[in-house]
Amino acid sequence: MKILLADDHGVVRQGYGSLLSAMFSPVIIVEAANGTEAALQYHREQPDIMILDINMPDINGIEVARQIIASQPQARILMFSMYEEVAMVQRAFEAGALGYISKTSAPEVMVEAVKAIQAGERYLEPKLAAMLDSDPGSGIEEGAIDQLAPREREIFKLLVQGLNNQQIAGRLGISAKTVANRATTIKQKLGVRTSAELVHVAISNGWRVV
Repeated sequence: MKILLADDHGVVRQGYGSLLSAMFSPVIIVEAANGTEAALQYHREQPDIMILDINMPDINGIEVARQIIASQPQARILMFSMYEEVAMVQRAFEAGALGYISKTSAPEVMVEAVKAIQAGERYLEPKLAAMLDSDPGSGIEEGAIDQLAPREREIFKLLVQGLNNQQIAGRLGISAKTVANRATTIKQKLGVRTSAELVHVAISNGWRVV
């Protein structure tokens, strides 16, 4: 496995690089110290997973993730940040990240997150999931998913897991256009507009996002 670790603090890269090297073997750790270097290293190295800080020089991690996902939708990005605000978590997922953990989390949370991202699953640190779940501005009622038709629930589940329309189409044996149309209907029924809000719905209704 190859992991790109992008953070502007050398001691952070060294510490977590050592942790990941000890926990995942064999593994290659590639480093980047700013946003521009992170984007270049991703396209050059094609890592299996990118661990990306948000607050970096020149280009912030949210924009780096957005640029990478635009050209490589299959990219597996784990946001690793000092920010623990609900709005920042939502922005990260909307940019295309598969996971989000805070820098105050225990080392085992990083390991658990990397395992989930490696499997192509979403991961949200439990304490952040609790914050997202209790956000008073969500406007999402418990049981909202029950109103979805069976096929819509299938598509909803795959969207929450981070699959794009083409991947869902292949998984379910339907066209990408059909998936896109159903996704629009799902968002309308749930009263949301973004993929980040779909993840919020899942958490609010007791679904695991991993």
